[in-house]
Amino acid sequence: MEASPAGSGPAAPLLEVRHLSKSFAGVRALKDVNLAVLPGEVHCVLGQNGAGKSTLIKALSGVHRPDGGEIRWNGEPVELSGPMAALDLGIATMYQELDVVDGLNVAENIFLGHEDARAGVLRVKDARRRARALLTRLGHADLPPTAEVGSLSAANKQIVSLARALSRNARLIIMDEPSAILDSGEVANLFRVIRELTAQDIAVVYISHRLEEIRQIGSSISVIKDGYSTASSLPVAATTREELVRLMTGRDVANVFPARA
Repeated sequence: MEASPAGSGPAAPLLEVRHLSKSFAGVRALKDVNLAVLPGEVHCVLGQNGAGKSTLIKALSGVHRPDGGEIRWNGEPVELSGPMAALDLGIATMYQELDVVDGLNVAENIFLGHEDARAGVLRVKDARRRARALLTRLGHADLPPTAEVGSLSAANKQIVSLARALSRNARLIIMDEPSAILDSGEVANLFRVIRELTAQDIAVVYISHRLEEIRQIGSSISVIKDGYSTASSLPVAATTREELVRLMTGRDVANVFPARA
């Protein structure tokens, strides 16, 4: 865990999840999940399909109300009554299927739902100026605020979604499999943007099952298996691939990939 300035001890978590549980029609998707995310870190959450990652994301973004356990923000327990409650706190979520609107331009997408208006009249020029500033902050000053989003690449649509999060003053951004729709060059650019965000003390929860990516971008790792936390806040540099596979599957690498006759 990172140290605070002036030797004041470990940094306090921005987000904590304690013993979270959630059921649907009697089926327990989350049984006992724990998570602690520090400011300015990339906290990777790993797990196989069906482990509970999607349910955890929706609990943290206010879509699902947990049945048990606790979510703490800046050391205080919180109840996320809906997605707007999460956004108001500073928690933004980028789903794998991006929620941009193709029929609108970049600036309109960035401020969708919290448009700047005076006396019922939208301040279009001001929105474009603010959008340009956010895009510049993300290293994409060349992306025009007036461009129609439907004409953009998947990578640029992600940048628009990130700019929307920053327009809400997000302090933590949850990214659900963000590399799934990108080629290798676009992934490298995504990682550059993530590093710039964490340098601004914004935390990122990076959901993935790609172990090779974790080495490149992650600070710490938590693992979920069958709705349970099997590990929390492991340091990336000190955790082997074999250990991660065992935590995700419950089996050693040799048993996951047995020798062929």
